[in-house]
Amino acid sequence: MTAIEMLQKLMVAQVKSNLALGAAIEELAIWAEQNGGGDAAAKARDALDGLDAATEVIGYALEEIAKEG
Repeated sequence: MTAIEMLQKLMVAQVKSNLALGAAIEELAIWAEQNGGGDAAAKARDALDGLDAATEVIGYALEEIAKEG
């Protein structure tokens, strides 16, 4: 396996991890909201923006790597 292939696998794993973490954070935000923690829910959802941004960058990088491969 080449270094590029390994990097692709690593980046795909990171995207999957980000998606799983995002889903968990969203579930916690829903729970917090339903239990009087509106501020905590808002902060949790704000944190999702960072995950989304990172996932977008990784996706773009994967596209660029695929073009070279």
